[in-house]
Amino acid sequence: MKRFLLLPSLAVKRVIQNGNIYFPYILSCMVSVFTYYIFSSILLNDLIATLPHSAYAWIMLMIGKVLLVIILIPFIYYANSFLVKRRKKEIGLYTLLGMERKHLLMLLFLETLFVYAMIVCVGILFGSVLAKLFFLLLLKLSRLPIEVTFTFTWRACIETLIFFAVVSFFTFLHGAVGIFHSRPAELLSGNKKGEKEPRFPLFGAILGVAITLYGYWVVFHSELDSTIFVNFFQSVFCVVVGSYLLFTFASVAVLRQLRRQKALYYRPENFVTLSGMYYRMKKSAASLANISIFSTMVVITLTCTVSLYAGIPGIMRFEHPYDAVINYQKGGFSREEVEEKLLELSDRYEQEVLRLDSYQAIQVYCGRIGNTWGESTRETGRYNMNIITLSDYQALTGETVHLTNNEVLLYCAGASYLYDTIDFAGVTRDVTITSTALYPWPVAGKEYINEIYVLVVKDEDEILNLCKAWTTTRVGMELEDISSLQSESTGILLSGEDANKQEFMEALLTWQRENQEHIIYTKDSIDGRQVLYSMNGGLLFIGILFGLIFFVCLLLIMYYKQLSEGYEDEGSFAIMQKVGLGEDDIKSTIRKQILAVFTLPLLLALLHFAVGMQMVEKLMRVIQMFDTKLLINCSIGVAIVFAILYTISYLVTSRAYYRIVKG
Repeated sequence: MKRFLLLPSLAVKRVIQNGNIYFPYILSCMVSVFTYYIFSSILLNDLIATLPHSAYAWIMLMIGKVLLVIILIPFIYYANSFLVKRRKKEIGLYTLLGMERKHLLMLLFLETLFVYAMIVCVGILFGSVLAKLFFLLLLKLSRLPIEVTFTFTWRACIETLIFFAVVSFFTFLHGAVGIFHSRPAELLSGNKKGEKEPRFPLFGAILGVAITLYGYWVVFHSELDSTIFVNFFQSVFCVVVGSYLLFTFASVAVLRQLRRQKALYYRPENFVTLSGMYYRMKKSAASLANISIFSTMVVITLTCTVSLYAGIPGIMRFEHPYDAVINYQKGGFSREEVEEKLLELSDRYEQEVLRLDSYQAIQVYCGRIGNTWGESTRETGRYNMNIITLSDYQALTGETVHLTNNEVLLYCAGASYLYDTIDFAGVTRDVTITSTALYPWPVAGKEYINEIYVLVVKDEDEILNLCKAWTTTRVGMELEDISSLQSESTGILLSGEDANKQEFMEALLTWQRENQEHIIYTKDSIDGRQVLYSMNGGLLFIGILFGLIFFVCLLLIMYYKQLSEGYEDEGSFAIMQKVGLGEDDIKSTIRKQILAVFTLPLLLALLHFAVGMQMVEKLMRVIQMFDTKLLINCSIGVAIVFAILYTISYLVTSRAYYRIVKG
């Protein structure tokens, strides 16, 4: 019986006694289990399918879960690799003392099983307790109806247990293979090995700089078109590869150069620091690159998601300038009748009218070469051209303008027009560019992924002339095919309670059904706003959880790096102290090493972040987020919070390292 209980008790004792090694690993795995369970419990709960517009939030969460799996697997593998390395000496001692391989294998398995039981039990327990809170947070961010019937989901629990069981099993195999392929002597001295100096460090450093600069060049030279996402992933790949090369090779080249500076190198406070860094340069390079990359990911992820959520009003202005738009036949209703009805409904449901506009816009999609506009082809592209009368333009802008029969105004959103004339389907007119804000079209002077043009002509007769010319260039197209010629639109922008606004929309749709022979369609932008909140709220929720995961990864990498180097340096500092290195010199050396670990990756991360925000701004424009000031403010706020947490991590890490090297 005692023999049967020996290995389990030994496994538990090893985990407890090595708490400073196991505790950060167990804690980070608990956070991973907790996060995975939260995603699964929300996705697998039947309640989310019953909520309006929940499909968008569900899609965001599913994408987030897939990305989470991609991140967690290498993260847990990395953390477990440190544990394997730390247990090598102990396993070597067990081997020398005569413990059989099958018993060693069982010991490792029991350790893995014990850790697995701890992380899944605690992670799922906290996940179950807080799942409802996180679900309510998701509903709040997504502006979905608040429900309180969220229940425990067994499927999420089982899925989490299976996923982390599989991950734990493969980490066990990795550790077992690494240990049993090593001889006892190698196990005992495995942590004493120095890192091989990389060959051709100067060439590698130049290559790292070149690849990183190329990634930056891609960012600055990316255009706001269909290639923007390809360029984004290309730049990310170059920056990641360049970071690893810079730390691997450039660090060696710099350290080698510093060692040649004898006046600098042969000082007590510098000798130990530089020698230690040079000793484990390759291992440090990977860790430093990881710290830099994860720091960049934390700040950019949170900046993007927070900015998107805070920028929803601006996005709504672009996508849905009015809360409701009614398109009706010219002969069915007059503008005055429609406006009167909208004012009546807004007063009934206590909505303040911010804008009420009536206009006729003839929309056609054309191709363009220079100043010549015609049929859209692959060579000419496809552009959105809207034609309105001068009277509607003046009503929308409040600007008084005079046009002759041969003159037009051209409003450009997302593009610049550099010509004095325009040839529209063979009809040539003199052009005056206007940048006066033209509601409801996007603001001029900003860069959009799609170019939008508004052509302002003298009167309706001129519209007919242009439309007749347009139809003659299109085979099989008649003037009657341009449906917007026979219709007008009235848009209303409201301010009031969302519930009352929804009732307003329901009453308007009822009026539409009663007059469907005259009303062509009613566009409900209130529903579109909810869709936008559902999507961006889901993204912010994912961003918060991913920011947590990235920061945990970052902390664990820094902690294990310092812990590993602390154990390696313990003996070295003891020897140096015996030969005359004072207490102050030791503290100074430790401070320099840790500052290098924290400062170098942070500086590179800040550089990556500053350049990356140029690409982020362009990507934001793709999804109609144009508030650059808001983006900058969010990035500053996130960076400050991250800097505070990073500093706290520095203080904790430096203290742990100092305790180790001091014995």
